[in-house]
Amino acid sequence: MKEYDFVVIGSGIAGLSFALKAARHGSVAVITKRKGADTNTAWAQGGIACVTSDEDSFELHVGDTLEAGTGLCDEAVVHTVVTEGPERIRELAEIGLQFDEREVSGHRELDLGKEGGHSKRRVLHVRDATGKEIEETLLRELGRQSNVKLLENHMAVDLITAAK
Repeated sequence: MKEYDFVVIGSGIAGLSFALKAARHGSVAVITKRKGADTNTAWAQGGIACVTSDEDSFELHVGDTLEAGTGLCDEAVVHTVVTEGPERIRELAEIGLQFDEREVSGHRELDLGKEGGHSKRRVLHVRDATGKEIEETLLRELGRQSNVKLLENHMAVDLITAAK
């Protein structure tokens, strides 16, 4: 039986993002019950809300999120997710995800959408298939890692661990 330093259950955006970070520190197994790309991430279409414009701010995004959440959001969590958003976007771009752009005054810039609950244009997207493109980009990068194994068609309930 092969042993791994890290075992990740699930091949959506969270699992694959963690697996790529963990691969810097050891061997990784990613366990998924179907094919690697068969995830909820792949079905997400709209985009990712993130502060990327000088016309926006973390404070505005946090405020919009708390207002839209009508008291159901943990403010500390919202603040963390919003302020760490730009770094997560940079990480995705570094491994090849190309968000839609538009030409403005002779230069290219992100084509930011404005969706319900947002007071500013802050939604990055890849056509209308953002989740699918994120999933494919993460899987492509995962495939470049020699110390990561994607175990498709495996059930986590079948995972057996043994103490050393």
